[in-house]
Amino acid sequence: MNIRYLILSLTTRCNLACAYCYNGEVREFMDMSEAVLDKALDLVEPGNDPFHLQLTGGEPTLVPALIEHAVRRARGLTRPCTIGIQTNATRVTPDLVKLFKRFDVRVGVSLDGPPSIHQALRGQVAKTLSGLRILENHNFPFRVTTVVSQSNVGHLDQLVYMLAGFAQARGIGLDLLVRKGRGGRGDTVEPADVPSLRSGVRSMLWVLKAINDRRMTPLQLRELELLKKVSAARGQEQRFFCYACRGESAAVHPDGRLFPCGQTLVDARFAAGDVWKPDPERLKLLSAYRLANEQCNRCPVNGRCPGECPSRLHYNQADAPALACELYRTLWREIEEQ
Repeated sequence: MNIRYLILSLTTRCNLACAYCYNGEVREFMDMSEAVLDKALDLVEPGNDPFHLQLTGGEPTLVPALIEHAVRRARGLTRPCTIGIQTNATRVTPDLVKLFKRFDVRVGVSLDGPPSIHQALRGQVAKTLSGLRILENHNFPFRVTTVVSQSNVGHLDQLVYMLAGFAQARGIGLDLLVRKGRGGRGDTVEPADVPSLRSGVRSMLWVLKAINDRRMTPLQLRELELLKKVSAARGQEQRFFCYACRGESAAVHPDGRLFPCGQTLVDARFAAGDVWKPDPERLKLLSAYRLANEQCNRCPVNGRCPGECPSRLHYNQADAPALACELYRTLWREIEEQ
């Protein structure tokens, strides 16, 4: 078993109630014990090549002592690693930023749009903006991840305008809504439709270019940079969307159960043992999901396509391919026009 991407869900607790949270309604609140955390890191220690450790939740900043234990333990391994944390930023403090600096932890902030949109979808926008200002004031770079839905797709350009005011903002990643948990109910938030996605991304790209012409450090759009990278390497190597596609990813629930990725967490259909007795074959279950259909041969992005999140393909069924394809086609037009 060669795990290249290890996700530790440090707690099931969260101080927000996002309208589309794929974790759904958590009925049992639990923090990961140090014993489970240590055993999880034991799974990756035998390897030689670098791996990535991602700290998540719930909201991981609710358990700062566990964050410190995890990063200290990871930096003590002989195997080299990068470390990241995904947070809603509502509980970011100067002490946490110092910890991130000391252990070289990359920070990703969940931000879904300008203040009114973020407030409607996640809540506590004032605290999130306060967290961003703390990162800014401590000269600590951060990236933003935005869950794209019909509720915010028309406001992506405004998100770029807002981030233009933060010198430490480095980029934006677009995660298409997953139909799981609250996001699977369809009573509050729906996936973006194809025309809205096309229009929203095009407006975002226009603003991004205008902003970057005036910035010292450009804001990067993750999906655009990925498409450029895959296109440049066309035909040179087989491309996998993520480590879960190769069975080289593992997400650890606070109780020690293993799953192929964070989005499959607690889904019994993807259970892969636990940190004491992992099931490597079940960690490969997502390898069966690929972005491919009869239109691929006629697509301008054919041969350059980065692919799509396998768990999103599973949970979204018919929605995911069309939206992912439209996203990449829209971005490809931007590349061709440059």
